Order: sequence, then structure tokens, then C-alpha cells
Amino acid sequence: MDDIGRLLDFTLECARAGGRIAMGHFGRHPEAKRKEDGSWATAGDWETEAQIRIRIARAFPDHNILGEEEGLTRSGGGEPLDGAPTWIVDPIDGTNNYMAGIPIWATLIALRLDGRFVLGVAHSPAIGETYDGALGAGAHLNGEAIHTDETTKLGDATFCYAGVKTFAEQGLRPFYDSLIERTWRSRGFGDFWGHMLVARGAAHIMVEPRLNVWDVAALVPIVTEAGGRITDPTGNEWTDTGPCITATSALHSEVLALAR
Repeated sequence: MDDIGRLLDFTLECARAGGRIAMGHFGRHPEAKRKEDGSWATAGDWETEAQIRIRIARAFPDHNILGEEEGLTRSGGGEPLDGAPTWIVDPIDGTNNYMAGIPIWATLIALRLDGRFVLGVAHSPAIGETYDGALGAGAHLNGEAIHTDETTKLGDATFCYAGVKTFAEQGLRPFYDSLIERTWRSRGFGDFWGHMLVARGAAHIMVEPRLNVWDVAALVPIVTEAGGRITDPTGNEWTDTGPCITATSALHSEVLALAR
């Protein structure tokens, strides 16, 4: 397997190339359509994922790619290979923001190897922020090391969250209310950014009630290498779908207790 540093550099290059395409459509009302699951996809999503797939296929023809728009395939096309390293791509995380002209969106790329998310990049060109993390190599924002905050009291913490309606739909409204009541302040920073605010020490808790693997895979190495934890509500390692809790290591157990 290639050196993790070289793989991370490659991932950053792919994310930036994809981000340039996405930025070319941003603020210009790109063509969009609603998918079967009710979510939206735009020309920016499709073209960004296509560019990233081309780059991965050239570099790693014997890997797989799982993309939000095109699903799971061998990197060069066709049926995926059993047990092969898998690149996980969300071309635009935060498509609703993207469509509305809100700059909080990112291109997410992760590599899953032997069932583990070993590296991840979250590139947000509209706000000039690029986060990366790789197991054993730390976490960074625009090349500078980042770490979670050392706050140990829930009453001093900032809680970030996705849309309140989704908490109710997933039966998690009491959990949401408990966090609102017990934390110092709360802010509705959904999608990738809330998790990255925890990783960089600007917030302490981020909860999203319903996510897919392409929403989370890139965030896991960044959060964990920054000193945080990212799990499901039972405290198990986050895998493929469902609610996601990101918190500092000091507060994670207390947050899980409220979730239960």
C-alpha cells in the first residue's frame, strides 16, 4: 500500500480539482433535479464526482469508488472488486446550501481500507477552508495542525446541529432538547462544517440524525486525529448510515448518556 502521506497529497489534489468544478457552477443556478430519495443533485455534483473518478481511475485502477451520485463501482468502471481499497466521494456535501448560494458546502473524499476510514479531506473552496486527516498523521486546516478544545463541562460547550425537523423525524427530539438545555450555546451549522468546528476547537458537539457513508467517511479521520470522537448514538464506531455524534473526547460519554 502506498505511503499515507502520498495518498493524502493525492486526495487533496483530487478534492481541489473537484472544488474548482463545483465553484464554476456556484451562484449560477446550476441545473438540478430531485433524486429518488428526495435529495437534490446539481450539475456541479455530477461533474465534480466525474472529475474525481477520472483521477482515481488513472492512479488506482484496481481500487473501488463509492460516490453519492454514481454508486459503487470499480474505479475504472464495472463491478466493484471484493476487498479492494475503496474511495468514498461526496462531490458536494451541503447541496441545499450550494443551490441557495450559501457558501457552507464541501467536496469530501475518504479512503476506506480493510474496513477503516484511513484518511479524509473536506475541501470547502467557497469559504477558503481545507481540512485533512490521516491515521497517525494528525489533522489540519489549510496545512496547520488542529485540535479539539479542552472544555470539560457541558455547560461551557457549544452544540452544533443539523435541521431540527430531522431530529423529530428520527425520534431524537428529546435528545436535541436535552443538549439545548445543558450546553452554553447552540448553533445550526449543519453538514460537514459543524463536525469540523469541533475538530478545530471552535465547538464541542455536533449531531446529525440521518447520514449516509459519503457524508461521514472523510470526517472520521479528521475528527479522531484532532482528538475528538465520532460515533453512532450507542458509542459504536460509525459505519454506513444513521445518526452521527461528534464530540470532544472529554464530553463524548456525557453526550451519549443523554442520547440513551
